[in-house]
Amino acid sequence: MLRPLLYSSLAMGLCALMGCAHEASAVIETRRVATKPSGTVMIGASSDQRFGAAKRADQRAEESSSRGPGLVYQLPTGWKELPAQSPRLFSLAVAGRDDCNASLVMLPGSGGGLVANIERWQEQMAGSDGAPAEVVERREVLMLRGQANLVVIDGHYRGMGEADLEDARMVGVILLTAKFTIFAKMTGPRALVESETGAFEAWCASLDLAQEPQSNPAASLPPAGAGAFIWDAPDGWRDLGARSMRLASFEVAEGCECSISTAGGSPEANAERWLGQMGADALGPDGFLALERMSTGLGEAILVQADGTWTGMSGTTIESARLLGAIVPMPRTNIFIKLWGPVDGVAGATEAFKGLTKSLRMKDGR
Repeated sequence: MLRPLLYSSLAMGLCALMGCAHEASAVIETRRVATKPSGTVMIGASSDQRFGAAKRADQRAEESSSRGPGLVYQLPTGWKELPAQSPRLFSLAVAGRDDCNASLVMLPGSGGGLVANIERWQEQMAGSDGAPAEVVERREVLMLRGQANLVVIDGHYRGMGEADLEDARMVGVILLTAKFTIFAKMTGPRALVESETGAFEAWCASLDLAQEPQSNPAASLPPAGAGAFIWDAPDGWRDLGARSMRLASFEVAEGCECSISTAGGSPEANAERWLGQMGADALGPDGFLALERMSTGLGEAILVQADGTWTGMSGTTIESARLLGAIVPMPRTNIFIKLWGPVDGVAGATEAFKGLTKSLRMKDGR
């Protein structure tokens, strides 16, 4: 269900950002548009305008008028939307838990800068001695099709009056642009946050414009979705059409199905997710590097295979099942081809699956 967000005052800035192609990573299910904006986001506004009476007046005026292009996102499995309180644009309960939350804030300009905000997060995670917590991991991830900075901080979380967690973890992402800065943050019990980090990154990577004006400079770039990629369906496979989060679905044989989809997330994280669906052991870095590769019209595909009990997103299971998947990393997304079902059925369709994967290419030769 799509619901409107954000405002036309940011549309051009967002569109300009999304013209950048960067490599990314991701895993998700339901597509969402933020429930309700926290208020009008004004470039160059003062603190009083953003957070005071002027903002509330602007918000009422904005709510009575038509809204322009906004942000949409894909809600990770098991996560729940919560009412967003200013200055948050949206707030989510991670894995449906009250003690683990994710949120997103957008501020005009630099928002205080990268270093200052990371230091602020470190102070929120300060240890018993009051010293700021150390950053245990730092890397780049995808947000709004641009490169953002991710940091992981462990410590005693006492942030924003929400919770007091001793063994906590914070994962924060900061996206800096010429006109605005976006902050996404997940906090909660360390073990839970660690297990949900892939979903959090996928949520960040899924942020997109609800609609793009014709003047959007990114319009000449292939969209991360239907229409940009084409393929040759194997003979005998019954086309089930596109579905939610899928570019295509096929009935392959009795009990066997194949899907084509796109999403963010690192290839490694998605491979491990598929193995988890089969109850198979994790690959680890060495196991991932050893996976079979094959050429496609879009570049190299990474092949993943596992036998076990298939557990689908809806909870359905298939005993003595096999999963065969292909991951094609792209500059702004990943393409996934996945075949699953009884072992014999998947084994019989393996060559057709590889033919389908090899046939992937850009539409109109782009």
